[in-house]
Amino acid sequence: MAQKIETIVSYVDDVDASLEATTARTFEVGARSYVIDLGEENAARIDADFTEWMTGWRKRTFTYNRKQYTRWLRPDEVERFDAMTSYWTKAARRLKDDETGHDGTPSVDGRSGGPLPTITPVPVQGEAWWMDPPRPLSRETTRRFSEARRAVRDWAKHNGWDDLGTRGIVPRAAYERWVNEVWSTMADPSWESLAEHPPSSGAAKATKPRRRSK
Repeated sequence: MAQKIETIVSYVDDVDASLEATTARTFEVGARSYVIDLGEENAARIDADFTEWMTGWRKRTFTYNRKQYTRWLRPDEVERFDAMTSYWTKAARRLKDDETGHDGTPSVDGRSGGPLPTITPVPVQGEAWWMDPPRPLSRETTRRFSEARRAVRDWAKHNGWDDLGTRGIVPRAAYERWVNEVWSTMADPSWESLAEHPPSSGAAKATKPRRRSK
């Protein structure tokens, strides 16, 4: 006679092993996580126990100086906390996505938590000085580098690179020549002096470097 063996797996209540477990609850205490299998009676009991500590309380999570905090507050504490944060958020500047670190925390200056420094591009022969400095960048730094690249583009369009558009990459050779023929010729090189006395756009067009044919 053929025999059929079946294995039946059942779960029992972790509190009272004599009862069948019909549900489970997960919770955390401190840094440790737990799961517990319970019958209907003990499930209702644990719900009541934890609800006692949650009723009337509100959760608030905030980050200050790169450290995150989570607090459960009483109704009167919630009102005081919300009033405090509202006072400061009204005067603060909201950070954009590109002004935050990989972990989502504000990258104000990457080190001290103070305001972002303003960096001015300094043209140097043989170096890619027109490239943006390491992020995060302040708005003023971004503006200054954009204006520097625009100044070189405008000059290059009248001095051998007349096919340059308003966007796209400016050849490195144009930056090198601009440093030699514009920046280095000023008695006291500065962006302020360049703005007051821009180079003449009517200068004779130089021959654009040609690529060697193979």
